Amino acid sequence: MLADDANCEGLAKMALGIYKQGQGYWMRMMTALFVGVMVLSGAGWGWKETSAVRVPARSWTFSLSDTQISGGASEDGRVGANETVVLMGYSGSSDELVEIGRCVVEEFVPDRGNRSSLVVMGFDSELTRDTAGDAERVVVVRAGNAVGELEQELMSADVRSATSTPIYPVQYLQTGVAVGIMVVGAGFLFWYIGVAKRPVEFLIATDGEMKKVNWTSYREVKGSTIVVIVATFLIAGILYLVDMSFSFIFSAIGVLER
Repeated sequence: MLADDANCEGLAKMALGIYKQGQGYWMRMMTALFVGVMVLSGAGWGWKETSAVRVPARSWTFSLSDTQISGGASEDGRVGANETVVLMGYSGSSDELVEIGRCVVEEFVPDRGNRSSLVVMGFDSELTRDTAGDAERVVVVRAGNAVGELEQELMSADVRSATSTPIYPVQYLQTGVAVGIMVVGAGFLFWYIGVAKRPVEFLIATDGEMKKVNWTSYREVKGSTIVVIVATFLIAGILYLVDMSFSFIFSAIGVLER
């Protein structure tokens, strides 16, 4: 029966995979605490740095001004979905607007006054998707159906501001990076203090040496602290008396003027 219990205990230790379990406990725990703090700090750093990553945009929302509706739009001044949008912007040092790229209308919402908002998606290239926020003007056109027929302009407007809607929230990426750092750190920590023989042997040996240290008792620390404080004030008093004595003597013989 005792042999069976011993075998079960041995199998349990083997299953855990911890090398020399129970030895060097405090050194292992202190090492785990230190590495854990470092891993959490790394996860926080990863979370912060990842917030600056620019996630590819699923769509862009343009706030427009000076909106000019042409005859091809609907009666209420709306532009229908799936119309083509030509994004115009300045290229380099040129003062002329040039085409940045093309996309598709997802939604158009006319506003009061001469302002409106336009949501676009379906970009013709990744470059257009990434630089759409640089557009200074948008032109909504409808391509001709017949061969050789020109595009029909439905609307044009100046871009006041542009806001991107990413394909997924950046918080997802931040969470993935932070969790990944913590998982990798936990795996390394388990390997370092539980599996790898050389580090574990070092921690066990260090723990053994620490037990041999003759730690100062509370009474000794208290007495030493009192001695240091008294000696500090005593030396300060002596130096003060010496300084005042020299000051009086030099003043008396005319070297110093009061």
